[in-house]
Amino acid sequence: MKKMIVPVVLSALAFSAPSFASHPMCGKTELADLMGDMKGSMKAVKKAVKSGDIEKVSMIANELMTAVNQSTDLVPLAISDQKTLTAEQQADFKKYQKGMEYLKSAVSELAQAKDLPAIKSALGKIGKASKKGHKAFKMDCDD
Repeated sequence: MKKMIVPVVLSALAFSAPSFASHPMCGKTELADLMGDMKGSMKAVKKAVKSGDIEKVSMIANELMTAVNQSTDLVPLAISDQKTLTAEQQADFKKYQKGMEYLKSAVSELAQAKDLPAIKSALGKIGKASKKGHKAFKMDCDD
């Protein structure tokens, strides 16, 4: 009897996986597009840092700021796919916006940075904000 428990549990998990499928709009929203742009900008910043091009870092940081500003008022699918939010969803959205404000201040620091230590400090803050935000609000898409 005990030997059957493990295979039954494993089978149940294997066959229940489709019920955990992602939202049909996962990765296909305006916010997802903006986040993709931000990811590309961060790669470009890291490349500019490696080459020591501080002016380019500042230019890319300004582009990044535009994307951050646009994404601040967009609701992540992990919170809701509806136009009206429940009280709990509104509270989650406020947390998301607070995180975006922190990210905005870090990107502003990056844009104003005049040397590599300041750039690296700002990048550390951006990384921290990104990690925390993605952990809380990024939906895991199946693709």
